[in-house]
Amino acid sequence: MSRKKKEVAPIVLSYQELMPSVIGRIDSKEKSNWVVIVLFIVLIIFIIALPSITTYISGEKQITFGPNQNENKKPIDNTPAHETIYYDYSNTLEIPVEGLNFKQFDIVRKTFSFTIENKNEVKNYLVTHVLYMELYDNNQTLLQRVKLPNENLSKGSSLDYQFELTVPTAQIAKIVIEEKKVSDYPAIQLKKESDGTYLLVCSKDVETLTYQFDTEGKLYYIMDIVNYPSSYENYQMKLMDYRQISSKYNGIEGVTSNISEVGSGFTSTTTITLEKIDFENRSIKNTLNNPAYYGKGTEGKVVYFELSAMNYQCS
Repeated sequence: MSRKKKEVAPIVLSYQELMPSVIGRIDSKEKSNWVVIVLFIVLIIFIIALPSITTYISGEKQITFGPNQNENKKPIDNTPAHETIYYDYSNTLEIPVEGLNFKQFDIVRKTFSFTIENKNEVKNYLVTHVLYMELYDNNQTLLQRVKLPNENLSKGSSLDYQFELTVPTAQIAKIVIEEKKVSDYPAIQLKKESDGTYLLVCSKDVETLTYQFDTEGKLYYIMDIVNYPSSYENYQMKLMDYRQISSKYNGIEGVTSNISEVGSGFTSTTTITLEKIDFENRSIKNTLNNPAYYGKGTEGKVVYFELSAMNYQCS
């Protein structure tokens, strides 16, 4: 008996485009976009913070975070640093400074003298610029600093000036004359009182100045006491001068001045309440013409630095 052959269906080729079969749908478009954004923000923060992180790891500084920490950041100053010029001291030395000429330097015992000549038409240069003379030894070590007078000097005129040396004359080898600004003055630690205010006392010869600063370190009160001995040869002349000064001071609101004479001499006491004084008033400024008197709000470092350069001992 013969087997019947099994029929095989013919293969049919289809040229229809294949369509993908959808098994399921993942709806994650929104979430994936947020992940990319977050990663991008983190990358930006890392790049910005990289310098601080590097200095922190190296131990150069601590990282600090807080609002407005860069608010008062100053732009980088690319101005070349000021170059200090040291002049070799001699009697024939001349130092030009912006139209002024310093010359005729001389030392007699403990007195240092020189002449300031104005060759410029600007007569108030010494008033508008705070100039200092500094004395150095051969190694450029500072020996003494002196604040120069703030006086008007008309063109063609000159001013003779002298001060007492506090260092051995043999050590003086170089001279520097330059302007200094408040930013150049080093910070100081004022004596704090029990009420939170601050005190600075400066003395020289027969004079003692007491400066009082508020809780923020701003000057608000000055007391100036002079004890002048009757043994001094010019005692009577000084007594007359101080009485005239006292009379002028008492004509200003906020200033009290009196003279008391005893057997050993006289005492001049002047108090200045700065909140009542307008130092912008030319008449008042000319009357209170004392380089040791400062306006309200002056910083302690200014008083300390400048009076020290006038040979006052401050503490």
